[in-house]
Amino acid sequence: MKACFPSVPVEAPSSFAAYSKSPVCAWLEHYQSSEFMFSEAQACALSRLLPLLVCGEQSSQWVFYNESRRQKYQSVEATALDDFERIVLDEKYHEQALECVRSQLAESADILSIKRRSQRFFASLGARNKIEEHFAQIACLDALVCKLMLFIEKGHLASQHPFVLLCRAIKQDEARHVSVSKRHALKLGYDKSKWKEMNDVISQQLYDLLNTERAAFSEIGVQIDDVFDLVSA
Repeated sequence: MKACFPSVPVEAPSSFAAYSKSPVCAWLEHYQSSEFMFSEAQACALSRLLPLLVCGEQSSQWVFYNESRRQKYQSVEATALDDFERIVLDEKYHEQALECVRSQLAESADILSIKRRSQRFFASLGARNKIEEHFAQIACLDALVCKLMLFIEKGHLASQHPFVLLCRAIKQDEARHVSVSKRHALKLGYDKSKWKEMNDVISQQLYDLLNTERAAFSEIGVQIDDVFDLVSA
């Protein structure tokens, strides 16, 4: 599948970020050469869902890469730079692992339409004028991704299925990313009183994107309305 976004430049990471602690790295070491077993319906569903997730990982790499460069030029303390560099590395592993699974599935006939919807969504996040607002967005988005991964874990696939284990590993990383993004947004001056409003906006936008694949999510045991705490009338 052609990438939604170009790859970030590969640079030598700092000593702190050089050794990834991402559980996804361990997943890749164990499962990268494995064959993943899905029912025909599950494989069809995932062929539609994985491009959305892969696009998100590619977009996230740019967010943290660009901020690491900006912070480096401003001579920010090394710990903050390490956080951003490590997250870029995490997201690269996420992309690689999700692509590992996706590559074994038949490509959906309308893959270009799926990718365009995803590209529009993630590109819109970067339209904010203020960096602190962008990182508030990312914190809210990653928190929702954690929740989505949890619902996939509890879905129709067996608890020890490699894809479920991958979602669990991604969830662990994303929880840390939420903390880093939220702390950074507040440090840059984001108004904490606006957090709920931002979360509501991002939740609605992500719901609108994922709801286009409601049937595919249902096939793997995930009800989108439940992820977003929506109550049917």
